[in-house]
Amino acid sequence: MEKQPFAVLVGAGAIGVLCASPLARLPDICFRVAAGGERLERRRREGLYLNDEKLPLAFISTEEKREADFILVATKSRGYEDALRSIQGFIGRNTVIVPLLNGISAVEIARKFYPETDAVCGFFLGHASVRKGNHVRHDGTGCFYLGRVDEGSSENVERAADLFRKAGIPCSVPENMPEALWKKYILNIGVNQASAKFRSDYGTLQKNPDQLDYAMRLMREAAAVAEKMNISGAPAMPEEAMKIILSMPGEVKTSMLQDVEANRPTEVDLFAGTLSRLGRKYGVPTPCNDEVLHLLEH
Repeated sequence: MEKQPFAVLVGAGAIGVLCASPLARLPDICFRVAAGGERLERRRREGLYLNDEKLPLAFISTEEKREADFILVATKSRGYEDALRSIQGFIGRNTVIVPLLNGISAVEIARKFYPETDAVCGFFLGHASVRKGNHVRHDGTGCFYLGRVDEGSSENVERAADLFRKAGIPCSVPENMPEALWKKYILNIGVNQASAKFRSDYGTLQKNPDQLDYAMRLMREAAAVAEKMNISGAPAMPEEAMKIILSMPGEVKTSMLQDVEANRPTEVDLFAGTLSRLGRKYGVPTPCNDEVLHLLEH
């Protein structure tokens, strides 16, 4: 009898819940949400909700040792390295790590922790979720993208994509994953940071030419860095991102604005911080991103 695949999710925020909801209902897989200590007890006690529906989840302690076929990591950037440390007991010979973080460096960081374990790049692109405590609201618009940002085999990308598709999770495998990743990164550079700087939801941003201009300047700095790094299609990315920004529901707030309003640490170092460092490396000025980094970093 063929062994059931064992999949673990670490990080049950907005993006993690979008994966957890369908995976928990997949009959031919053992799926667990992993946490440790007090957080695990709270998760078991309070549960997780998507659109006011309590999800039928099972939980597992990060202290357990059990080889996972897939480890989905959907934390915020500040918790990512701690999450990677916590999954050591789930790492085995055939494990595939699937980081689902913002930014462009998640796979590289995973490989530093587990150089013998494959890591598949992943991200979500769609309408923003709203998270309050253990409740997430999302309108169902969006898709997960999976692919390679290195020269490794595509076999594990297809394994991960097959898992998502079996669960009914919208999933795409781009031909050029670095290009797709930078498109999302440049979008985040613009809309997340501009919305957080000006405390604007999408609707306010869309109606304010000065705020849109600032978002475009942020994105053009990022595109200039991407072009120096030979990312294909870089010059056109800011205009493409702006079309997405203008198409978003007006009442929705970006994740970074939600963090600012909740007085949580933001991911500004992941966006402006990373870009500023790359700008210095490749000789590209990034004054707007430097400004946002100084303003929001704490």
